[in-house]
Amino acid sequence: MYLLPSKEICETGEDLWFKAYLMDKQTLALSDKSQTLYLQVRNEKGEVIWSEKYPLMAGRGDGHIYIGENWQQGDYYMEGYTRSSFTADSTTNTHPRRIRVVERVTQMDSISAETVKSDSIQRLTAKHRFDLFPEGGHLVDGINCVMAFKATYGKGFPDDVTGKVLEDGKEIASFISVHDGMGKFALTPRQGKDYKVVLTDGRTYSLPAIERTGMALRVLRNNNTSVTMLVSSSDSLPHPFTVFAKQRGVPCCSARGIVKGQQIVRLPIDRFPLQGIIEITLSDENDYPVAERLVYVNPTQQLNITVSTDRQQYNRRDEGKVCLKVTDSSGLPLKAELAVSIFDKAYLYLPGHENILSHCHLSEEIRGNIFNPTYYFDERNEDRLQALDLLLMTQGWRSYVWNEKPIKGRQVLTDGLYGKETTSNKLTNKMQLISAFSLRSDSCFILTDSIGCFEITPDQMMTMRGNIYLKPLLSEKYKAKLTIINPFDSINFYQQGRPRNLPQNYIYETANGERAITNGFGTVVLKDIYVTAKRRSPYLDKVTGYLDSLATMASGEWVCECKAGQASHYLNNYKGYSHHPDGCSVTTYSGKRLMPKRGENYELIKYEPVGSDGSWIVTDITSVKYSGPQYTEEELLRMYGMWKAQGYYPQREFYEPDPVELTSPMPDPRNLLQWQPAVLTNEKGETEISFNASDVNTEFIGIVEAIDGTGLMGCQTFTFRVIRNR
Repeated sequence: MYLLPSKEICETGEDLWFKAYLMDKQTLALSDKSQTLYLQVRNEKGEVIWSEKYPLMAGRGDGHIYIGENWQQGDYYMEGYTRSSFTADSTTNTHPRRIRVVERVTQMDSISAETVKSDSIQRLTAKHRFDLFPEGGHLVDGINCVMAFKATYGKGFPDDVTGKVLEDGKEIASFISVHDGMGKFALTPRQGKDYKVVLTDGRTYSLPAIERTGMALRVLRNNNTSVTMLVSSSDSLPHPFTVFAKQRGVPCCSARGIVKGQQIVRLPIDRFPLQGIIEITLSDENDYPVAERLVYVNPTQQLNITVSTDRQQYNRRDEGKVCLKVTDSSGLPLKAELAVSIFDKAYLYLPGHENILSHCHLSEEIRGNIFNPTYYFDERNEDRLQALDLLLMTQGWRSYVWNEKPIKGRQVLTDGLYGKETTSNKLTNKMQLISAFSLRSDSCFILTDSIGCFEITPDQMMTMRGNIYLKPLLSEKYKAKLTIINPFDSINFYQQGRPRNLPQNYIYETANGERAITNGFGTVVLKDIYVTAKRRSPYLDKVTGYLDSLATMASGEWVCECKAGQASHYLNNYKGYSHHPDGCSVTTYSGKRLMPKRGENYELIKYEPVGSDGSWIVTDITSVKYSGPQYTEEELLRMYGMWKAQGYYPQREFYEPDPVELTSPMPDPRNLLQWQPAVLTNEKGETEISFNASDVNTEFIGIVEAIDGTGLMGCQTFTFRVIRNR
């Protein structure tokens, strides 16, 4: 599962849009194995803030999240689950998409400044780590080995270090970190020798244990034709060996041979169909694994996206055009589906930033939190492939429990909506009908099976988007009850304790520049506007509001029209008061009986009979603000034998101003100029989208991500500025 948000920083009260991809784990092709996306947003404490269902079609879906005014400032985590990707007994970590919520984006300046200020203090006081990783997994006596290292401090931030290697107190090598605290050095270890790694700050570390005999694996070259390796043994005797390579769990190729000292092995690149990590395992004559190496192959095998805007600078409210072209690695045009988001660059949250390439090819493949994962997929970084190899030698190093068998997870989620009907009395006909309908008045009939179980299919949920109301079509004597399964209960139960892997980065100061929101009419947006209102009654939707009206009518309270044209009417049958009490001939009423409205003022009159001649007198006159009866949603549904189930989240439409709105003197403060989750290219691999600039004077960024459905994907960014009109 991969989630792409429309932007990574949101202000409270804003709309957040997202695109979801469900891909096959082995081929990265779009998967149709699930039709329902269960999406949750959790806060930093792990509490669920948002929990909704969205439809998936052919492995793709998109939707909307409302960032409520009550959301606290901080990091939030979007997590997507489906029937085929989430299981009860899975041991895998979760890889959510991180977003940040703030009351105002300009507050990010102060947050960033505080973080940068405390960074130097943290470097001095935080715990420092220095880990060593022999290539292949082990040091073997007499075999030259490459030793990778990784230095971090605090919560995994890279720590640049320098140092030297000592053998029995004598320096034999020196080293320096070359990327994010990582580096490597070579040595030939000997048993009986004392090896130490000494950093320039005085910290000292011992090398891992040296095995007396064995075989080792070392990668010599990795290019566009083959992966060349050196297999070495600790003695001059012939040793049979096997090199086995797989990609995303799929066996790709193997080689058998005999090593006597050293043996070169080459694995053709064309045996690996995808871009990504391959696992190379060296086994001995008994097929027991003795060494492992992770290698990244086919880095150019992806969709290449070319983006051009018709201008690099726009005046406010100008119309802009973006031309997009998608080709394969050889330059041939391809049909692809693109998701495009154009937003104020200040809303790009670097610590949480990731793209489809880094997520699918890296974050989902190795363990732990990766610092700045998009660095390894930015072609502007000339050292990205060498740095990626260091990452795989350190963070990707696993030292497997070799005999561990993969666990097949037990499915706990469904695509449809499931439940069960039970009755207090025995039924002659076991299969019964249930009426289902939505707020839009779409309806259908559901048939239970012989034991009362029923299902609302994804197609039916698509027709009835939003909450679905269910009513058993049995007489009251059977006292039918429905039990509806809530899949989010299973998600919350089985998700407990699973570690969360996230990309890491520094929080850089936000370069907001000129951010005043003004337009050609001289209108200025105020920074703080607060509107408050008193809610008169609990929120009720169309269905429960109708049930509430029925319940109010059933209570017998009503309003007469005796004071027509005046501000208030008389309220009848209310707490012993009635302008037209039963049996009172003086106040006989034959007009309309109106429904009382909560919050409205009414007059109350109390009559009492006097004597035996049928005469009545007024004993009390008062006024009241009508408030009852008050029913909760659960009470209303129970009163009328109905149940509510959570269906697909209703569709929302992304707002784009029309030509009339663009000429309005009202300010246009939009920070998200365009969101298109599914743009298709033509046979030439080309497409074009447009946008209208807002009144925000700043730099905007566009993020484009593409997928062809067969396993190829790509991403690209572009920028432009919006300035004052001249």
